[in-house]
Amino acid sequence: MNNLKAIFFDADGTLVNHKECEKQALIYVFDSIGVNYKNDYQDIFRHIEQTIWDNESYNGIPVPRETVFTYRFKLLFEKLNINYNDCVKANDFFKVGLANSVALNNNAIEIIEYLHGKKYLLCVVTNGLIKLQRPRVINSKIGEFITNIIVSEEVDAPKPNALIFNTLLKRIELNANDVVMVGDSIKNDIQGARNAGIKSIWYNPENHKNETGILPDYEINDLLQLKNFVNKTAE
Repeated sequence: MNNLKAIFFDADGTLVNHKECEKQALIYVFDSIGVNYKNDYQDIFRHIEQTIWDNESYNGIPVPRETVFTYRFKLLFEKLNINYNDCVKANDFFKVGLANSVALNNNAIEIIEYLHGKKYLLCVVTNGLIKLQRPRVINSKIGEFITNIIVSEEVDAPKPNALIFNTLLKRIELNANDVVMVGDSIKNDIQGARNAGIKSIWYNPENHKNETGILPDYEINDLLQLKNFVNKTAE
């Protein structure tokens, strides 16, 4: 890829430390409702949320996707024996806390500064809501180096839909063979890049086994390995 001009990054799980941001958001929720936060609350919250997304139900009760964001707090408060019934407001608190959290993954700052110094365009391609995703990138220590951020809400097409990638390519006036996509999700980032004809790099810090049949073009377990990748492409 000696014509590499831009690098697309996923946000959560790649540049952004989603687990830490989620923790900060939960602390904000509990502070807002006047309840002391305890460290095991996040594990309980994550289990509830993951169970719902995986099964579209919880304990055999169907949970429509459009109600997941509030229903997860109903279940959380019930599990913790917390008497707070306004789950819509709790979710609003969570969104505010999440939007204001700026935790980054290991070596995210160093690699972004390095790539910026190499004159690559650095862009973020992320699923989610604009008001939640943009601030977490823009207000972080890498915000000044990011050329463009595209959020699925803008185009009503989440990854792996090719539209979100193609829209960004058009915006920065580049072709698919001018860029590479870096992300931690095989399903969203790697498959999405393939759908758009873009080369992909799977960021796999925990060395998970890929059993999906979706093959990335490259694999790294540390963001700093991108230094070697771009240097080789420049040869």
